[in-house]
Amino acid sequence: MKKYYSFCKCNICIDAPLFFHENAEWSLFETEACQPDVGIYCKRCSKLPKPEGDYLGKNGDAHAYSNSTRVYRHVKMGTDNGAVTLFDYADPSVSETFIGEANYHIMTDSRLIWNSISMQQIMLANSTLFFHSSFIEYKGRGILFSAPCGTGKSTQAALWEKHRDAEIINGDKAGVTLHNDLFYACGIPICGTSGICKNKTLPLGAIVLLGQAKHNTVTQIVGVQALSELLKNIYLDFLVPEERIMCIDLLEKLIESVPVYRLLCTPDENAVEALEKALMNGGVFDE
Repeated sequence: MKKYYSFCKCNICIDAPLFFHENAEWSLFETEACQPDVGIYCKRCSKLPKPEGDYLGKNGDAHAYSNSTRVYRHVKMGTDNGAVTLFDYADPSVSETFIGEANYHIMTDSRLIWNSISMQQIMLANSTLFFHSSFIEYKGRGILFSAPCGTGKSTQAALWEKHRDAEIINGDKAGVTLHNDLFYACGIPICGTSGICKNKTLPLGAIVLLGQAKHNTVTQIVGVQALSELLKNIYLDFLVPEERIMCIDLLEKLIESVPVYRLLCTPDENAVEALEKALMNGGVFDE
């Protein structure tokens, strides 16, 4: 059974024997049948294929293997069968995911399916990164508040909604994609526990890295410092050398064209005023 989705400037076809993502988030991004940019083929099986090539290591439940052209990523479910995704760098538009039938419904739960099908790695090959961030629209631009859990992403997004009538597009995650030499902030069909998930794509105005403080300060960061800080908030396991190179190349282009700010802030309207002033002075918004 095939279903078609569109996000991050990309048309995606997912072909699966049992359709797993019948949920509100995925339905917002469903589209008509089309020629896909990415085809993801899922197979339910009693025995997973054995990964081939050199073992590259693990990150969490993900284990990566690579031979000369193909990458295998084995996501384990404890000691049981999980899922194995493989794709060829010569043709990153097509991937295969084998999912153990005993854990099919768990591995394809909306909270796990992104890892099961290695969506982050597949979309990286299509010039897209996924950020741990709250994503708002203000004055026609996408602004990302990015930081580790508990730092205040949702708080700052809510403050902008309350005091500046900004729209929250996603409360926890965002896609950033390079398309026709421009970077866009993109809604994606997963939003953590925030419950805020909208299908909207906007020119990316700025990325704001948050920290808590007693007084509000805003500074623009550039170069290696911006690169190292952004890397901390990207969903990628960094096990495959080719993927690390692609990620860094994409981030370098991002930093050259989109400003990155550090906002040390209080949880009130004063933080909104301080950041808004910096964004206006930095020319983020059109006059």
